[in-house]
Amino acid sequence: MWGKHPDLSYYDHPPMVAYLIALTTIMSDGESWVRLGVVLSSTAVTWIIYLLASDIFNDRRIGLASAILFNVVPIYSIGTLLITPDAPLCLFWALSLYFGYQIFNTKKGGYWYALGAVFGLGMLSKYNMALFVPAILVFLLVSRENRYWLFRKDPYLAFILSILIFSPVIFWNATHDWVSLSFQLSHGFDPNRSTALENFSEFWVGQIGLFGLFLFFFLLAGSISIGWIGYKNKRDVFVYLSVMSLSLVIFFIVNSLRTRMEGNWSVIMFLAAVIITPGWISIIVAEIRSLWGNALTYSYKLSIFISGVIVIYAHIQIINPVLPMPDQVKHEMSKRIYGWSKLGKEVDNILSLMDPDTFILANRYQITGLLSYYTSNNTATYMTDGEKRFGYLGSVEHLLGKDALYVTVKRRNDIKRIEPFFGKVTSLDSLIIKRQGVIIYEFLFYKLKNYKGHLIKI
Repeated sequence: MWGKHPDLSYYDHPPMVAYLIALTTIMSDGESWVRLGVVLSSTAVTWIIYLLASDIFNDRRIGLASAILFNVVPIYSIGTLLITPDAPLCLFWALSLYFGYQIFNTKKGGYWYALGAVFGLGMLSKYNMALFVPAILVFLLVSRENRYWLFRKDPYLAFILSILIFSPVIFWNATHDWVSLSFQLSHGFDPNRSTALENFSEFWVGQIGLFGLFLFFFLLAGSISIGWIGYKNKRDVFVYLSVMSLSLVIFFIVNSLRTRMEGNWSVIMFLAAVIITPGWISIIVAEIRSLWGNALTYSYKLSIFISGVIVIYAHIQIINPVLPMPDQVKHEMSKRIYGWSKLGKEVDNILSLMDPDTFILANRYQITGLLSYYTSNNTATYMTDGEKRFGYLGSVEHLLGKDALYVTVKRRNDIKRIEPFFGKVTSLDSLIIKRQGVIIYEFLFYKLKNYKGHLIKI
C-alpha cells in the first residue's frame, strides 16, 4: 500500500522500500512482483560481496565462497522471502562497504562522493544505516595510514551530499511532528520492563540462530582475527572490514542490555564479516598447516552445512510445515503467512451483498493492510486507533453516515467498544481458517449501520 501511495517518508520507515515496490509492480500487483525487489537486491548484494572478496584476497575462489556464504546465512537467505526495508538497507550498506574499500585501497578522494550518495540512499531505506558513520569514523581514528582523510574536505562534502539526498525524509518529519524519527528512537532505545540479562539473552540467542548457529561464531571470530592480522601486517583494508562488523557488534551488545530489540535490526552487523571470513579461514589454514588447521577447515565447512540445512528446512516449513517443529512456532508461522487471500475473498463476498458505499473497518494494522491488498479492488480499509499510520487514505469526513463491515479476530474482539459509534450493529457468520486441520484464525464480521464519526482518525 505504501507503493501505491508514494510519499517523501512514512510513519514507520523512510520511503525506499515503497519506491522499490512501486517500481516492481508496474506490470502487476501479484505477490511475486511485490517481492521481486528483495530478490533483485539480494542478487546485487551477492555480486558486490563476490567482487569485494575476490579483490581483497586476490582470489576468485574466495570471492565465490563469500558469495555462497551470504546465501546460506539464514537471516539473509530467508530474508529474501520478505520485502521489507532491510532489503534496500543491505544493498546500500554493501555498496557503502564497496566504495569505502575503494577509498582506502586506491586513496582516490572521488570515491567519497560515491560513498556519500549510496549512504544517503541507505538512509532513505532504513534509519539503521546511520550506524555506518560512527563505524567508519572509528576506523579513521584507529588507522594511521588513513587518518589524514579526517583533515580533507572530501569526507565532509560527501556527508553533506548524503544529507541532501536524505533531506526529503527530514522535511516530511518536520511537517509531521517528527513522528517517524521519534517513533523509531523510542522503539529502538527506550528501556523496557525486562531485566538487562533477559533482553541480552533473548536477543543474542536469536542472533546465533539467525546467523546460522555455529556459523555465527565463525563470523564473529573472523571479524576479530582479520582485524588483528590487518593490524600486524599493516593491511588497513582488513582492519576496515573488521571495524565495520565489530563496531556494530559492540553497539548491539550495549543496546541489548538496555532494551528489547527485534532480531532483524542487526541484519547489517555481519555483512562485512561474510566478505572476510572465507579469506580469513584460508589465511589461518595456510599459516597453521597442521591437524589444527584441518580441524578448523572441517569445523567451518560443517557450520556452513548446518546453516544450509537450516535454510532448506525453513523454506520447506514455510511452504508446507510437514517436518517436526514446536507447535507454537508452527502456529505462529502459519498465522503470519496463511489464510489472508481466503479472508479477502470472504470479505468480497460479504461486500457484494451490502451497500456499494460500505467501507471496511478493522482494529489491527495487519488486517487493515492485508485486506487492502487481498480484496479484489484493493478496497480501502480503515483502522480504529490508527492515527498517523494510514494518512494516505486522506480525509474520513466522507465516511459519515455510511455503513461499514467490521473485521476482527475472535481473541481481539472489541465490538462493544465500536458499537457507540454506529447506529446499529449486526453480527454475521464467522470465518475459520485452518491449516493442516489446526485452527489458526477465527475472523468475526459485523455489519455496522450509519457511522457517526470520531472513531477513525487519520
